[in-house]
Amino acid sequence: MPNTTVRAAAEGMPTLNRRTALAVTSAGLISAITVLSTPAKAVPAETAPVSTELLRLIEAKHAAYARFEEAIERATPLEEKYLPKTAELYVPLSIGGGQSHSLRYSELERVEDDLRGDIKRRYREQASKLVALHKVAPDLGKQSAAALRKAEQADLRTLKRLVTQERARRSAVGLEQAINERNEASDAERSALNAVCDYRCTTMEECRVKATFLLEFATGRYGDLQPEDVDALLWSFLPVEALESAVKASEGGAA
Repeated sequence: MPNTTVRAAAEGMPTLNRRTALAVTSAGLISAITVLSTPAKAVPAETAPVSTELLRLIEAKHAAYARFEEAIERATPLEEKYLPKTAELYVPLSIGGGQSHSLRYSELERVEDDLRGDIKRRYREQASKLVALHKVAPDLGKQSAAALRKAEQADLRTLKRLVTQERARRSAVGLEQAINERNEASDAERSALNAVCDYRCTTMEECRVKATFLLEFATGRYGDLQPEDVDALLWSFLPVEALESAVKASEGGAA
């Protein structure tokens, strides 16, 4: 099952592969890697050993992926049981109506951020309607604006309270812990893949091993390379000095 940055696939949403940057923007590099993945019969392995560091990084990636799979298997049934597809967090608003957000596919932090933004937008819309009132009755306009700000703050406090209650409900059944573990495992797996991309090969045998690994684990079957992975992979073919020069040039331009 592919890992994704948004973790949507892990959480039951329609699968969203990691960006296909490698296939789209680095077609030439894919071709080069494909060539490198052919066994180098002219260079015996004993004369071109693979460093223990590269092997360690690849093993760490395997271990991270196994952890991620276990986290998915634990979290998914809990979500199915405690987060039905219709579950929403609903915040009643002092100006009438309310604002809601699905709880099914988003982390609580994102739900809270999105709802906070929606609530503030609703109040900005109400405040914009007071422009005419300010012109004809300044005092009344100021009072109305103050009342809106007070109501907005009250509704935002309500949002915070509801999120706290929802987190407690999830924690009581182990769902919050399972989601946190899945997120941490996802991040660890992403970091492990990037570390392999970043490794600088010193022999053709190392290039072959690295290319073979990436062809299997980073071309759609288990997930796709993210832009930062593509960057790391491309820079790994260049001398360290080239990267240092690029960084200095970038810092100089920013200054």
